[in-house]
Amino acid sequence: MDTVEFSRTVPRELVHRLSLTEVFVTGVLARDEDTFDVGVQIPRSHAFYRDSAASRHVYDPMVLVEAARQTLIMLGHHLFEMPFGTKFILRDIALHHADLTALMVREAPTEVVLRCRVVRRFRGREGVQGARVDYSALVDGQVAATLECNMSWVTPARWQAMREERRAALGLPLQAAFEASGPEQRIPEALVDRRDAANVVISPLQHPLPPDGDGTGTALLVVDTGHPVLFDHPLDHVPGMLILEAFRQLSIATAVETGALPSASAVFTGLRARFTGFGELDLPITCESVGAAGDGREAVLRCAMKQDGRAIADGEIRLTVPPGRRG
Repeated sequence: MDTVEFSRTVPRELVHRLSLTEVFVTGVLARDEDTFDVGVQIPRSHAFYRDSAASRHVYDPMVLVEAARQTLIMLGHHLFEMPFGTKFILRDIALHHADLTALMVREAPTEVVLRCRVVRRFRGREGVQGARVDYSALVDGQVAATLECNMSWVTPARWQAMREERRAALGLPLQAAFEASGPEQRIPEALVDRRDAANVVISPLQHPLPPDGDGTGTALLVVDTGHPVLFDHPLDHVPGMLILEAFRQLSIATAVETGALPSASAVFTGLRARFTGFGELDLPITCESVGAAGDGREAVLRCAMKQDGRAIADGEIRLTVPPGRRG
């Protein structure tokens, strides 16, 4: 029986990465016209996805989210034959039921088979203009998580028109600068379970929270366009993975501040996020997180991101205390 390739990564152009070390997809094998097995290797060492106390013995499930995002871009080129230069727009993404046992760090890099099923093709006058894909992340045949991703794509000309329309509505120059305007100060890294301060993406919480689990955490987004992972290549907008990381970090800080979790050392085991607008680099962005449920070992928080009074993303994060830190 044919198996997916793990011996090398796919060409970086297929997943819109510049750095070879940021390409996690290793190959694709078609099972039928709607089902594909995609190989993913999770590195045991990574400056961003292994930079936390919680990920000391467990892989950060956020790397599976990034792998799912890369996979749908690759399928856009490989399956739907979108030419290079096509602009891809992430509409929504989700991860469910992350199994921390299956994601334990081992003595060799972990090989994941992303079993992808195209559940919907979005069609327009010029053919397929987007797709929704469901994934099962398999480690040694065991389901480590399930994911969903919805993405659309447009021509460079259409992208430029969309971007100029958005910036004009905000009173900004039509040509976006690649330098961000945002807060200088970051929340202390230990409060969001980071070791490297360069990986912190939110400001200190703007308002003290009561220790009753019901407070709303608010912070400003820190946009570092020099970050080698989140800004692997120049962008004229806030990338989706930065938004997800801000949701995660603000959720951790809020959960600890309100007593929903005992410490910042928590793995995110569930996620759903919807992207409703572009985040401009040259205007401040506010993030909000509020507790929705928790039992001391897990906490669920709702999140939102706003710019100039308009929502650009919202979602929900589930945080879990890793097994080695319970008790």
